[in-house]
Amino acid sequence: MGEVIGGSIMDLLVQVRVDPEAGWPVSFGSFVKVRGRGHQVVGVVVDARYESLEGARPRSRWVEERRTFDKIYPDLHEKFLSLAEVFVLGYEEDGAFHQGLPPAPPEMHAPATPMSDEEVRIFHAVDPEGQRLRIDYVYRLIGELRLGRCVDLLRAVVYKMEAFGLSREAVVREVSGAYMALGEEETALRVSSLLLQRG
Repeated sequence: MGEVIGGSIMDLLVQVRVDPEAGWPVSFGSFVKVRGRGHQVVGVVVDARYESLEGARPRSRWVEERRTFDKIYPDLHEKFLSLAEVFVLGYEEDGAFHQGLPPAPPEMHAPATPMSDEEVRIFHAVDPEGQRLRIDYVYRLIGELRLGRCVDLLRAVVYKMEAFGLSREAVVREVSGAYMALGEEETALRVSSLLLQRG
């Protein structure tokens, strides 16, 4: 996927290797892991963008077909940094996952890779039979992200947990509980309503 080029124990900036044919290897809401010293940092993609290496914004180029565009500008993707902002959710150490800030950030140029579904399931301690999961990091998401982006990210988490056999209601109950614990009852109702909507 890419490598770390900046950040802290709370968030990381990853330069992503984008294949011109296949596109971005990760998307908003993707869970990723980054190798650190003695532990692996676990995070989620909260933004993806391009930045010009030349410091100037690219101008629009009106070309009818993508193939023609790629033929004329075959090295276009090399002129821009493809960046993903990763919000740190926790870490893995000695085979155990923790939902809290890691002891240290990963080193510069540490490799970042997508997490497997099994790793995501274990990180969240998903119990489809008991309809339970662990999302302690939701308190930090609420505190750090603007409401709109937080809801979008929580929606991505809900979809992922549903794929593991959890009901939408079970996941939303955990999220709502976090808002209630923070004394944000009105926001809890609004967010719950948004997350329960299908489509």
